[in-house]
Amino acid sequence: MQILGTVLAFVVAIGILVLVHESGHFGMAKWMGVKVLRFSVGFGPALITRRFGKDQTEYVIAALPLGGYVKMLGEEGDEAMAAEDRPRAFDALPPGKRFLIALAGPAANLLFAVVAYAGVAWLGIPGLAPIIGDVRPDSLAAQAGLVPGERVAAVAGQRIHSWEDLRLDLIAAAIGRSATRIDIIGAAGVRQSHSLPFGKLPADAIGPDFLSHGVGIEPYLPVKVGAVQPGSPAQRAGLQAGDRILAVNGQRIGTWETFLRLVEAHPGQALLLQVATASGQTRVLTVMPESVRNAQGKTIGRIGMALAPVPKDLIVIEHRGFLSGLLYGAERTWQMSVMTVEMMLRMVQGFISPDNISGPITIAEFAGRSAQAGLAPFLAFLGLVSISLGILNLLPIPILDGGHLFFYTLEMIRGVPLSTSVMQKSQQIGIVLLMMLMSLAFYNDIMRLLTP
Repeated sequence: MQILGTVLAFVVAIGILVLVHESGHFGMAKWMGVKVLRFSVGFGPALITRRFGKDQTEYVIAALPLGGYVKMLGEEGDEAMAAEDRPRAFDALPPGKRFLIALAGPAANLLFAVVAYAGVAWLGIPGLAPIIGDVRPDSLAAQAGLVPGERVAAVAGQRIHSWEDLRLDLIAAAIGRSATRIDIIGAAGVRQSHSLPFGKLPADAIGPDFLSHGVGIEPYLPVKVGAVQPGSPAQRAGLQAGDRILAVNGQRIGTWETFLRLVEAHPGQALLLQVATASGQTRVLTVMPESVRNAQGKTIGRIGMALAPVPKDLIVIEHRGFLSGLLYGAERTWQMSVMTVEMMLRMVQGFISPDNISGPITIAEFAGRSAQAGLAPFLAFLGLVSISLGILNLLPIPILDGGHLFFYTLEMIRGVPLSTSVMQKSQQIGIVLLMMLMSLAFYNDIMRLLTP
């Protein structure tokens, strides 16, 4: 059922984004007076076909939902058509109007992202409070002087509301590879500033675990026992629901991730736990993690306990009004667009690893997770992927919209279109480049599945 839900969420997400993109081309073409022959969401065999309007445009939902297209009269340049239809052919338009039609698809994706992020602001999305629970030794955070218990207030002057805000703003700052100011509020309520030296950041640090492995911080999430499996090492040690684990082998524990890493790293080895009971008493227990093999065949430790729900005082949620939400949507779309472009440039320069390129498997996984989390997280996911789709299509690669924009710009400069042979060779090169990019994305997806 979980796999089915993931696939369904992926199909719905891609269908929405393709519909938005192609509607941009379609709407601009109709506004320019071009006769549209077909509007297809998906490729391959048609599942549903209908004809509407004066031009009897064919609307299609096809079997493969990984794309779509708008077919316009005269788009291929050598079509037979009635004399009265000739003025309404795509190739009869001046290059400036063809440029606008090609641009309308990516523009529609970016506008949709504004609305999606505005929807997130209107609904409000729960997030984890930006409180630092753990700082890894010798990390950038440790060099900057960050300590557990501090609450992040701002990054480069931008207010931080949740841990997700912190992650996005620090990734954007890290792409620039310059020292970035981070403002914190300490345990005593005193506000201080630190500088994160992102110029020292390795190329492979930016990724899904950027805050943990790149910056060296974990969110504050008390290790409170939610349930104990019968007959497990946790039960034999005396752990009970409601207990809070304060330290392991004398090391203070402020995050679930830190505790999990310690347990997994000590299969068959005794761990000394300092525990605070639900009644407020403190006691010391010894637990022996059992040895198990994970999906990658590696031996790790397990104790058989589950984490309690996140305390309500650590969950933050912010709602915005209509105009404020639209402004947030525009600001977030601009921020994510700039970050996407900068990440692409840094990737070409070798400052960011190409491992960050994701394919349909990873996208489907995130689609399923966000859909299960609720409407607001799903809208945030749609906004992010819509921006990626819009920016990707603006790349000057033949076969993509950006390639067409490049050709139309050359035509406007030269006064004549490129020759048919040049266009055909360019399209072939574009197909090869796109296949290489897709192959890298699939490779990264598969490696993520195989890597523990």
